[in-house]
Amino acid sequence: MSRFASRAFLAFVFFSVLYGLLLLTARLTGTFADWFSPWSLAILPGLSMLTAVLWPGRVTTLETASAIDRSRQTQDLFLTLASLKDSDLEYAPLVARDAEQLAGSISPREVAPFQWERRSLVAGVAASILALGTVLVPTLDPFGKVAAAKQQTEAQKLLEETKQQTQARQAQLAQKDVEKENSEEIERALEQLKSTFQKMQPQQPQQNLERLNAEQKQIGEMYRKLSSGDLKPLFERIAGDQQLGQQHDQDQFRKWQEELQQGKSDSLQKQLEKIQSDMQKLAQSSDPVERSELERELQKELKELSDFAQTRTGSKSLSAALQRAQQQMQAAKQQGMTKEALEALEESIELTQKEMQNLAQSSRDLKDLEDALRLVSMAKQCKGNCNKPGEEGADGEQTLADYAKLYAELARQYQQGEGTGNEGQGKGGEVEEDDSVATNFVDEKSKSAIQKGKILMSMSAKGVSESGEMQDQNYKKIVGEIRQSLDEVINAEEIPPGYVDGIKKYFDTMEKK
Repeated sequence: MSRFASRAFLAFVFFSVLYGLLLLTARLTGTFADWFSPWSLAILPGLSMLTAVLWPGRVTTLETASAIDRSRQTQDLFLTLASLKDSDLEYAPLVARDAEQLAGSISPREVAPFQWERRSLVAGVAASILALGTVLVPTLDPFGKVAAAKQQTEAQKLLEETKQQTQARQAQLAQKDVEKENSEEIERALEQLKSTFQKMQPQQPQQNLERLNAEQKQIGEMYRKLSSGDLKPLFERIAGDQQLGQQHDQDQFRKWQEELQQGKSDSLQKQLEKIQSDMQKLAQSSDPVERSELERELQKELKELSDFAQTRTGSKSLSAALQRAQQQMQAAKQQGMTKEALEALEESIELTQKEMQNLAQSSRDLKDLEDALRLVSMAKQCKGNCNKPGEEGADGEQTLADYAKLYAELARQYQQGEGTGNEGQGKGGEVEEDDSVATNFVDEKSKSAIQKGKILMSMSAKGVSESGEMQDQNYKKIVGEIRQSLDEVINAEEIPPGYVDGIKKYFDTMEKK
C-alpha cells in the first residue's frame, strides 16, 4: 500500500505539471480553451490511480531487506542475509544468527510507514493552483479560433431552439386542416345559417326576423373578431408608390397581397418551391463559387418574403416562421451548410407554406362571413315573407349562393311599391301634407361651424341661394376631405358590410349635386 500510494503521488505530480502546461498553451493560443474548466481537474486523481495500478513490478526481497537496514541501522545485515540465500559461505550462519536475533524486534509499520500527510498537502496545493489557473488565466485569441468556436456553439444552439419552435408550431397547425375551403368554426357558422334559412316559414315573419337577427349578431361578432385581428393589415389600402429605401419589387408585393385578399396563395407557394429547389442545389453542389451564389440568392429570397409578411400581411405567425428561416440560414452558413442545418431550414420552409395556406383560409373565411352578413341583410329586407328556394321550384339541397340569388331577386321585387302609405319604394314626387295634425316638431337651425367630425355637414346662409353650379369652394373642400377619409372612418367604426355601399353612395351623390 505504501508503494501504491508513492506511485500514485508521483503520477499525480507528473499529470499536474502536464495539465498546467497544456492549460497555459490552450489559453494563450486559443486552442481547445474550453476544455480546461475546474471540473476537468477531476481527471487527474483518476489518471494517477490508474497509473499506480498499472505500474509494473512488486516489492522484492532485496528492497525489503534494504528498507529494514535503513530503519534499524543494522549496517546492511538483512541485505547481506538476503544476498547469501542458499549460499555455502562460512560466515552465512553467523549472519543468519544475528538477523534472527533482531527479527523479533522489527516493526513493519516503522520499516514501511504510510506517509500520507505531506503528499496530500502537496497534492492539494497543486490542485488548488490549477483550479485558480482555470479561472484566472485569460483566454487569448491570436488565431481567431475562440471566436470561431463561439460562433459555432451559438449557431448550433440557435438551430436547436428554432427547430423546437418550428416543431411546436407545426403541431398546432396539424390540428387544423389549412387546405380546406374554410376553417371548422366558419363552416359550422355557415351551415347553421343555411339551416336557419331552411327553417324559415313565410307564415311566420316575426319568428323569421328573430332567427335572422340572432344569426346576424353571431356572424357579425365573428366577422369583427377576424377583421380586427391579424387580417386587418392585409385588407388595408395597398400603397401605390414605392417608399424611399425600399429595394423590393412593390408590384410583386401588390400581386401577392391581392391574391391573399382573394384567399389564394399560388404565387407565394411558387416562390417557396423555388427556395426549396435552390436549397437542394446548394446541398448537392460542390463548387464554392456556385454555393456562394446560391447562398446569396436564398438570403435575398427569404428577406423579401419576410419583409412582405411584416409590411403587407400583419400575420405574426407567418413573420415568425420566415424570421426563423432567416436565422437558420445564417446559422447554416456559419456551420458550412451541414445536413442538420439544411434539414432545420427545410422544416421552416414547410412551416411557412402551412402558414400561408392558413392565412389564405382566414381570408376566405372573412370573405364568406361578409357575404353571409350581406345575405342576412337581404333576407331581412323581405321581413321574413320571402319563400325558400325549394318553394320556388328548385330541387335538391340548396346552398347559400342559391339563397343569395333568390333573396336578391325577391328584394328587388319587394322594394317596388306605390309609396305614400303602402309598402315598397315609392315613385318619387311631392307628397301632400296635412298641417292640421299636431306634432312635436320644432323648426330650428344649427349654428355650428363647418368642420370635420361627427356632424358631417351643417350650413346656414341668409337670403335665397342662386340657381346653377355651386360656387362655395369651402364646401367642396370639406366634402372632398370627408370622402378621402371615408375608408378610414369605416374601418375604425367597423361598419357592417351591408351599410358600406349606402354610405359611399351618399357622399358620391353629395359631391355631384
